[in-house]
This record gives sequence, structure tokens and C-alpha cells, in this order.
Amino acid sequence: MPAGWCEIHHVTEHAHGGATHTDNGVLLCWYHHRFLDRIGWRIRMNQGVPEVMAPVWFDASMRWRAVTTSPIRLRKKVQRT
Repeated sequence: MPAGWCEIHHVTEHAHGGATHTDNGVLLCWYHHRFLDRIGWRIRMNQGVPEVMAPVWFDASMRWRAVTTSPIRLRKKVQRT
């Protein structure tokens, strides 16, 4: 989806101490921005790369998965581990 159609989602909510900074934000469509928590999906930041965990009804492994295709971000993540 084009970025202009997205909304910014705070990974750690501002009300819970999350920074109002791009390092704490991901772009989501309107639906997922409103219902992400209610439908069981979780998001976290791992060294600047957003990761998602699907609910058990969607993915029984409940693994965190990187949601970027940026070769630069993925390379940096591999180099840091």
C-alpha cells in the first residue's frame, strides 16, 4: 500500500512511555492500525527493524518475523547479531 494511504502506529504506545519518533513507528493501513491488538497480532522493534507475531490461529509457531525487505536494514541486523 502506498505510504500516503497509511497511518503511523506507535509500536510502544506513547501513553506507555513510547517515544514519538520514527524509530518507534510503523506504517499500517487504516484497518490494521485500528484492529491490530484486537485481532491478536503483535508488533515490536528489534534493532530498528519491525517484527510481527501472528496470533496462534494464524501461525501456530508464534515466531517473531521481520517485516522489512530493506536490504540495508536486514544486513545491519545480521551484522549486529
